[in-house]
Amino acid sequence: MADLDPETLLHVTLSGDVFLKSRRTQRRFIQRVRSNLTEAVQAAGYVGEVRRRGAHRFQLTPDPEQMDAVRLAARSVFGISSVDSVRAVPFGTMDELARRVGEMASARVRGRTFAARVKRRGTHDWNSMDLAMQIGSELYSVSGGVDLTSPEVEVRVDVFDASAFLVVDHQKGAGGLPLGSQDRVLCLVSGGFDSVVAAWMLMSRGCPVDFVHFSLNCAQADHALAVARELWSRWGHGTNPVVHLVEFEPVRDALFADVDPRMRQVALKVLMTQAASEIAESVNIAALLTGDALGQVSSQTLPHLVAVSKSSPTPILRPLLGLPKESIIDLARIVGTAELSARAQEVCDLSAGGPVATAASERAISETMERIPEDVVRDALRTRKTFALSDWTPGQF
Repeated sequence: MADLDPETLLHVTLSGDVFLKSRRTQRRFIQRVRSNLTEAVQAAGYVGEVRRRGAHRFQLTPDPEQMDAVRLAARSVFGISSVDSVRAVPFGTMDELARRVGEMASARVRGRTFAARVKRRGTHDWNSMDLAMQIGSELYSVSGGVDLTSPEVEVRVDVFDASAFLVVDHQKGAGGLPLGSQDRVLCLVSGGFDSVVAAWMLMSRGCPVDFVHFSLNCAQADHALAVARELWSRWGHGTNPVVHLVEFEPVRDALFADVDPRMRQVALKVLMTQAASEIAESVNIAALLTGDALGQVSSQTLPHLVAVSKSSPTPILRPLLGLPKESIIDLARIVGTAELSARAQEVCDLSAGGPVATAASERAISETMERIPEDVVRDALRTRKTFALSDWTPGQF
């Protein structure tokens, strides 16, 4: 990473998902990004202005000791394509600008191949290619040559009207749509890899995520909520998720008492989904969210997923459906929850070590559900505790 100095600024560029919208939608999305960005960087210690710079960027002026934290926070805001560390380059003419860029970039370019890249907006008597060629002329003598295809160093310059900036560090942002620009969903969170990655994917499309956890073990409930809060603290800027915690041990006991061991897994999935649907309806949430991946476990085979979907009045979103486990774990590493999720305990296995159904018919599933007392889910929902995720502490319940 390039060395930074007190003159370094941050330029935060909006994602294409934001600035390719209609003007009306774009204004709403930009307002949301700005609000979420402000919350994120203030939490990282930033006290300066979040200034609009042109149509698609914001400019921040963190102190040097804040730079790393503020940049990291800005990169985790959905709706942001990139975060650039830049230095202002005063200029009057194109030749003067090229000369000063050459002076500022010569140490990075020395003995290495390079390419000059220019983005320009405004009215000038020269174009981007003219400036790039002139910068190339300034740097050529100290460099290892020009390589426009695979250079060792890219010298990037952004010009906005009478202002120019040398990009000294370019980092990818979260991308996607600003969190809060779409409607809320309710995620069935377990504490493993899958559900939290599914939540992150919907957050990247603008959906705030609330969580429901069906507790079969107190320690695992704490673990699941810890994973959910890790996700939210890293990526949930501008939101404060609600958690619904439901005691499901009596439901498990009923399954052991009344259901064939081969059918318990899919029956548990159906009951959790039905309970989540009732909660979603009670709080005006239009869709459930799960970490289901096709064929990953017995309750996630195609026949069983279809049966679960039919059992729920509320639509179920499954963004991980076609992903292999390795890809899901890779995404969990990006999210920052992989290490924590790896510690999850398996508490949903009700098979007692025997074989389980993987393609039970709708009739078999329906007959299984008829054996379960009608008041089991209703009684479980009476145990529901609802609270803000930000208020939760381990061992609280």
